[in-house]
Amino acid sequence: MASLPERLSDRIALEGPISFADFMAAALYDAEGGYYTRGASIGEPGDFLTSPHVSPAFAAALARVFAFDAERLPGRVDFVEVGAGEGRFLEDFTQALAVLAPEVHSRLRVTAVEASQAGRGALASKGITPAPRVLSGVEELEDNSVSGWIFSNELFDALPVTRVMGAEDGLRELRVGFDGQRFVWAPAPAGEAVRAHLESQGIALAPGQKGEVSLSLADLQRRLARALTRGWLVAFDYGHPARILYHPFARPEGTLAVHSGGRRGGDPLEAPGTRDITAHVNWDVLLAAGEAEGLHTDHLARQGAFLTEAGIFDFARNDAEKWRIFRLVDPGGMGEEISVLVQSRGVAAGTATI
Repeated sequence: MASLPERLSDRIALEGPISFADFMAAALYDAEGGYYTRGASIGEPGDFLTSPHVSPAFAAALARVFAFDAERLPGRVDFVEVGAGEGRFLEDFTQALAVLAPEVHSRLRVTAVEASQAGRGALASKGITPAPRVLSGVEELEDNSVSGWIFSNELFDALPVTRVMGAEDGLRELRVGFDGQRFVWAPAPAGEAVRAHLESQGIALAPGQKGEVSLSLADLQRRLARALTRGWLVAFDYGHPARILYHPFARPEGTLAVHSGGRRGGDPLEAPGTRDITAHVNWDVLLAAGEAEGLHTDHLARQGAFLTEAGIFDFARNDAEKWRIFRLVDPGGMGEEISVLVQSRGVAAGTATI
């Protein structure tokens, strides 16, 4: 079978320049050559670090918050992780919950939603108790089927995005072409859906300013919201409200980023399928999508503040672990760059500990 770059260049030769959203979707999720499909390299010394890979205290702190929340829910209580990967977080979370709240753990039903076959295979080898039911996509979550938490960590920033640029003659879409040797940006007039999306957010890009639009962001949040009959949607991710995300001085080049070999940076069009590609989340879109499905917005807070209030340093076993935890709350790093959105249905606003 032809390689992913060969198939993409063949498609461009046939159709002309393609949307970057299509390019990014193939680079990350192509059934044969996608970065996540083949098994992403996460952790040290991988391509990038996520909070669960920095310290198990991340999962333990969230297990504490979940345990208090679960005391307000009768009967079976659900914990659903969307984008569960190879199960690192769920393993740490369930082990911590069994120690912190045995009664809650005894009522627990765990669900792992993971699109990649590699991830679903790895989940079975983890020490996750009770053993999770494993789903391949959110469409397998039935409406009104979850009472508890639907959780995600760095899920939304991996959704494919359309890349755009402001211009004197109107908004341009930066599509992807091929010059015979490499993939290149190919400007074209932006489509109506992208222009309408930015207009609905009150955003007008300055000439030369670049940005990203995820047209699937709201649909995913609304789908998850419909699955929640009672409880909380809890999403950790890199993102900003629209007025900050698209600020012409703060982010003139947008937020599109490549992660490879522990480094951030590089050409997002180079070597599709071999590196991670992300773009920051528009929190305003997620807020509105959840509320449109009847959810109440409880919190939008920085990760550092949220985890500190959850008592994450209580789980430091030694000085070395304290320094690892500090990376999660560091105001000069993950503590400020990552935020957490909490929306709820059928419960009093907020959580028992925050």
